[in-house]
Amino acid sequence: MSRLTLLHINIIGVVVALLVGAGLYFTIITGAMETRKKAEADHSEVEGRASKLASATRALEQANADKAQAEADWAVYEKQYMPVIGYSRDRLTTWLRTFVPNRGKSWPERFIRTIRTHMARERKTNQIDWDNPGALVLPSYGPDPNTIDVGQPGESYGPVVHYSYQMAVRARSIDKLMRHIRSWTSLSQAGVPVVDGLQVTGNSPNLNATYTVTFTIIVRDEIPAPVPRISASGGGGAMGGPGGMRGGPMGGPMGMSGPPGMMGGPPGMAGGPPGMVGGPGGAPMGMGSAGGMSAPGPRNSGGAGGATAEAMD
Repeated sequence: MSRLTLLHINIIGVVVALLVGAGLYFTIITGAMETRKKAEADHSEVEGRASKLASATRALEQANADKAQAEADWAVYEKQYMPVIGYSRDRLTTWLRTFVPNRGKSWPERFIRTIRTHMARERKTNQIDWDNPGALVLPSYGPDPNTIDVGQPGESYGPVVHYSYQMAVRARSIDKLMRHIRSWTSLSQAGVPVVDGLQVTGNSPNLNATYTVTFTIIVRDEIPAPVPRISASGGGGAMGGPGGMRGGPMGGPMGMSGPPGMMGGPPGMAGGPPGMVGGPGGAPMGMGSAGGMSAPGPRNSGGAGGATAEAMD
């Protein structure tokens, strides 16, 4: 093989330089160009957002103002519609003090009294006759304080509870009936009322109407802690308690006896003034009138499921 001449060396150098240049172009220069394009796109996006800053700032200020107004409005509605049910530190205490009849102070008694007072006022104001007061029923609250139905069946302790009732009324005219329907919005301390399913039959002055009224309560109370030692599957043994509390036949903390002359319901509860008798199945309502006289109308038509409004007379 002959030796490389200067020409050969120059040619090889040129070829190597071209290869290196091409490699640098496709690695460094092309990458730099891509980086530049990306930076320009990011810059354009930032500029676009910056141009919207003024309008976005105004929108944020409006949103904060709307939020403040909504919170102020809610504070008014909350004070009117949302009751303090009266939960205690644990569910056993809550069950005994808040859901068992307590001389008109328990939540079921207060709720039923509120609805009945409203309907009595409607009778005077709009000549509305309430045909089915027995529909005002609350669920039973035993025998396990941990799993009572605070609202509708299946609604235990939680942030929201509902009560829904099918109402049947008679009105003298359509105007008075409509005023009655609108009157539910004036009701206080029973939740937010919503009326739907209105059906009207008959002719003035004898109109018959049915509708459903549903109350939604956003609970303001702190949810009480459960009591692990309480179980609805307990045997015939009972829980002792103050004031002569003794267990009922169902194994729950039923059958409270009160002052002399008072009897426990079978297997419900008795307590409070003479004549107050628990309904079957442990329903928390079913109060007789003072002196042992029964209130008129059907008693405990809710059976084991709950207490009737008639029993509150």
